[in-house]
Amino acid sequence: MRKYVIGFVCGACVSMSTMVYASGAIQAFLFPVKISFNDKRMDMSEYKVLNYDNHTYVRIRFIAENIGISINYNANLNEITLKDAPAVPIPLSTILKSDFNNITKIEVKYGDSGEVVKINDAQTISDISNKLKEIKLRKKSDQSRSFGYLYYLTISDGDKELTYTSTLSLDDVYYESTHLTNELDKYILALRYKDKAN
Repeated sequence: MRKYVIGFVCGACVSMSTMVYASGAIQAFLFPVKISFNDKRMDMSEYKVLNYDNHTYVRIRFIAENIGISINYNANLNEITLKDAPAVPIPLSTILKSDFNNITKIEVKYGDSGEVVKINDAQTISDISNKLKEIKLRKKSDQSRSFGYLYYLTISDGDKELTYTSTLSLDDVYYESTHLTNELDKYILALRYKDKAN
């Protein structure tokens, strides 16, 4: 009888461990969805998206790298760590893909009145060009849209037309203001009064 009890207990333990092992498995389905970051469609050819229990699962490294977060895996601790990557200042010339050396005219549209000031004189264009060359920007951690603007620049640069706005929303990415962008703001706002005085 004792043999039977021991056999039953061993069999029950094996059965329970099998059930526990089986309950650790999940059944997920491929979810053919497109993903965009800040309105930019991402290439998903290397990644699979899964749907499990009506929740969407994407590879964590894909998300982290696309929102500018550093990711690391510590095998000893069996831990994934995510950290805000330090924002690296990007020259405005890189963002707008221009060295600002061939600007022929600038049009300023003021947000409060819709007034447009056209700038053609070489000295003012040179002043603005030099200010644009000095600016370096960091991406904002909060990329939510803002409304309203002080001014909007349309810059004729050789055969290209560049846009710069006081909100620092450039190519649908928001950047932090700096003392150099604030200086440019003051300069541009003062132009409307200089234009009226002339």
